Amino acid sequence: MHENWLQLLLAEASTEELIEHRDQLAAGSAPEAAAEIEREARSALQLRSLLAQRRQRATELGALNDIASLLTTMHDHHALLQEIVDQAKRLLGVDLSYLALIHDDILIIEVTSGAYTSQLLGLTVPFREGLIGRVVENSSPAWSPDYRNDPSFAHIGPADDAARAENMRGLLAVPLTLNGKILGALCACKRQERRFGNEEVALLSALAAHASVAIENARSLERYRATVAEVNAANTELAERTALLEQTLTWDRSLTQVVLRGGGVRELVEETSASTGSPVFFVTGTSEIPPGLQRVSESVNRVFDIFAADRREQEVTLIVGEQFLFATEVRSAGDQLGVLFLLSRHEPTAAMRLALERSAPAIALALVGERAAREATRRARDAFLVDLITRPAPTPAEVTGQFRLAGLNPDRSYTVVVARPADAVDRTRRSIEEIAFPSGTVVAEHGSRVIALIPGMSPVEVAAAWVQPAENPTVGIADPAVGAEGLARAYVEAQHTVDVLETLGRASHVEPASSLGIYRILLSRTGREELEALTLRSLGPLLEEEQRRGVPLLDTLASYLSHNCKHSATAAALAIHANTLYQRLESIDRLIGTQWRQPDQALDLALLIRLRASAGKLGQI
Repeated sequence: MHENWLQLLLAEASTEELIEHRDQLAAGSAPEAAAEIEREARSALQLRSLLAQRRQRATELGALNDIASLLTTMHDHHALLQEIVDQAKRLLGVDLSYLALIHDDILIIEVTSGAYTSQLLGLTVPFREGLIGRVVENSSPAWSPDYRNDPSFAHIGPADDAARAENMRGLLAVPLTLNGKILGALCACKRQERRFGNEEVALLSALAAHASVAIENARSLERYRATVAEVNAANTELAERTALLEQTLTWDRSLTQVVLRGGGVRELVEETSASTGSPVFFVTGTSEIPPGLQRVSESVNRVFDIFAADRREQEVTLIVGEQFLFATEVRSAGDQLGVLFLLSRHEPTAAMRLALERSAPAIALALVGERAAREATRRARDAFLVDLITRPAPTPAEVTGQFRLAGLNPDRSYTVVVARPADAVDRTRRSIEEIAFPSGTVVAEHGSRVIALIPGMSPVEVAAAWVQPAENPTVGIADPAVGAEGLARAYVEAQHTVDVLETLGRASHVEPASSLGIYRILLSRTGREELEALTLRSLGPLLEEEQRRGVPLLDTLASYLSHNCKHSATAAALAIHANTLYQRLESIDRLIGTQWRQPDQALDLALLIRLRASAGKLGQI
């Protein structure tokens, strides 16, 4: 009888077939035999169930082995995650599976399999929330037979909304761990109530273990690929930079050779044009646009405007029709010397841009050198001119040499002009050099003054042609003179004219010496001597008393006369009390008499005081 049961079990008979065999054996059997048949049937059914479980276990293990092999061959991160959830859904026979990975302090559901909606995908779940949060926090599996109605979870927020949308009931979640590190969680779900057995928990946990290794390997591979890509990019960039550096050194050597050969800006620009293979131009200002840029003159003006508006801007690229206009500013010590322009039918490459960048300092150096040479020449000529009009040489031959070095003709007549600005002497000089004076005019600086020697023009003509610089200097024009001594006297006369104009409160005026009228006596020795004698006769006692007592009697008299003999205005101007003013006027009456109060004598005395003040400023009294 036992052999019949074994044969049925070996033939993998179903439960129904075993029961049918039991019923056949029990029919017509004695009670004792029927009881034995029932015991054998139960044993056979238990053995069949055990064999079925082992076959299922073997099948699952085989499937896990196949899955593990499959996962090790997948390197695309997203495809790997999708395969994991697909296999979880198939192995456990569930309706829905999904996988969440940890990012900082939250879980993000990366992939799903069997989802009705897209609400789960990309959903963020904070730690300690929901079943999946509990699994990650405790690093152990957890399940609920009916998650939607489970009172141990708070059913709020987007995660619960997604659970309702997917009709999630029976839910199992296991952690994804590797070397004690939590990577995330793998979930399996039924849309009906379901209790998950230990075998199912173990099966999903085993899949999660294989998945964790595969996920970390895929991440490592991605990091490796990213690192390799970065290294390759760095190597490529390094090679490009090395090539560019070699090209830069070549350009620098070429530009240096141009400078060593004595080449100037034009040769440097030609060398830059040859290096870039495109026409290059150097422009100092919008008023000097070369013919090659006339077609794009509006864009050239715009470039200058951009540089003027933003001093930090060093490069500008404009599209002009079908061409590109690339510009680099040339600077020295913060001052703009000009702009380098490159005109190309294609967008300027990094090499072309670098060529212009390397050329700009060389051109700036050449310009500064040329400027320094011109400045040295100018200063030397200024020194020769000043030496001529202040210390003429003792012999005619030496005087002729002084004229030649100063750029003057010893046989010509020159009108000497002295201009004294409050500041910015160099700008005043440049402005005077731009005035349309005759050829042969020489302009020089001497301390705080600018000197101009103008041939073939009278003082009146010079004044008419004069264009006052922005600094508004005081300008004195002497009468025409010839020869070293004549020019020296004319220089002194022009300089004294400036002094007199400033003394008279006529600063920033442009006046010939002949226009000074009565004040011209200050420019002659005889006039100054007569002025000194008249001052002693009229104001001598007053000056002696002032020196003895230290009381400003002369200033008091001058202020009183200039305020038309009004006491209150004079006291306010002198910042003294009215009684003090009366006491000083009484002292003046006592010293020079009361006749000075008469209108005619008061006018004469006021004029004398003003002349004396002017002569005093000139250092004569």
